[in-house]
Amino acid sequence: MLVAARKGRYGVAAFNVLNHFTLAAVLEAAEKEKSPVIIQTSVATVKALGVQALARMARGMLDAAGVPVALHLDHCQDVELCRRACDLGWDSVMFDSSHLPFEENIRVTQQVRNYARTKGVDVEGEVGIIAGVEDDIAHAQTSLAGYDDTMRYIRETGVDAIAPAIGTAHGVYRGVPVINFDLVGRLAGATACPVVVHGGTGLEDAVFRKLIELGAAKINISTALKQTYVDAMRRFLAENTGTVNPLKLDRFIMDQVAGLVVPFLRLFGSSGKA
Repeated sequence: MLVAARKGRYGVAAFNVLNHFTLAAVLEAAEKEKSPVIIQTSVATVKALGVQALARMARGMLDAAGVPVALHLDHCQDVELCRRACDLGWDSVMFDSSHLPFEENIRVTQQVRNYARTKGVDVEGEVGIIAGVEDDIAHAQTSLAGYDDTMRYIRETGVDAIAPAIGTAHGVYRGVPVINFDLVGRLAGATACPVVVHGGTGLEDAVFRKLIELGAAKINISTALKQTYVDAMRRFLAENTGTVNPLKLDRFIMDQVAGLVVPFLRLFGSSGKA
């Protein structure tokens, strides 16, 4: 999916879903737009819903989808959970050991990649530290990735996608981020390993377009979906104080989430690429 995106100079959006309704909404939007899409599950969501229950639900929905779609485990620092996800049907896992010393990051990522390869599962890795809060993982400061270290990491770990710390951040931006566009372009030009952008919520449209033009193939959207989910629930309940109809509430939330997803698919250029 990401190789095709690189070749076609568009980006694949990866949305962190929370439950059945948000997953269904993302798939509805992707099918409407005839766009490939990545369904991401955070470690917190996996633990809340149960790894086996989530796997069964998600696999059933994804396998019935009418567009190319992949199930991805996001920001996992637990080797055993990565292996469990590989066993249960995730298509790819992001093993995040970026908080470890560089040599240790390489060594542990190699272990995860070796196991994933036996299951036909892809691995995304991270170099540098992406600041902000991603569910249970929090980093106060960014540690930007360097070109030489990132290339060495890619060569020695054999990861299938690389998330370098380029100045983006998880959560809500405080001020205007300073993005290392040069690193994205250099990596895209020097390696076949697709470049991933974390911290997509809040970036300007022009920033997204430039990152994709430079070769970024996967862009993560998490906080925006959470905000839309909670805001939709608040709005429905405020406007329907005398109504007790959970199904209408769920449908309203799904419509709002789908309404968030569609503009991203169009902006990233993936609409019509399925």
